Amino acid sequence: MDPFYFVIGGFVIFIFIFKMEMLVRKESFRIILGISFLLFLIGLVLHFTEAGRSSLSGALLCPLLSLGLFRLLRRVFLRWFKHEPRDTFFNWNLGLGEDRIFNILYFAMAILLWMVVPFGMEQLAKVGW
Repeated sequence: MDPFYFVIGGFVIFIFIFKMEMLVRKESFRIILGISFLLFLIGLVLHFTEAGRSSLSGALLCPLLSLGLFRLLRRVFLRWFKHEPRDTFFNWNLGLGEDRIFNILYFAMAILLWMVVPFGMEQLAKVGW
């Protein structure tokens, strides 16, 4: 189950890569938020059961955390640049520098979360949490 947990933990990151607009639109954001919250709860329940204590079930916490990170960075971006961040994946047009920085910054931070949180949760389980 560990690879399954880990892949599911990248839920929001995959949406960001393939269809970033879904993270911005209200209707789809609410659905993604609901799924992420449900995964977060499942991850917590698994963490506190014996079966999930030594697994990557902590990765299920990542979708909600990375969604929160996206919203935070998006608000900062909107405040500074006064427009929605644009998807720059395979878009080499000029004038998208700030959008590229946003995308790179979010992607790097989300991947870091995706790697660190499961490891941290496993370490917490080892010390009795």
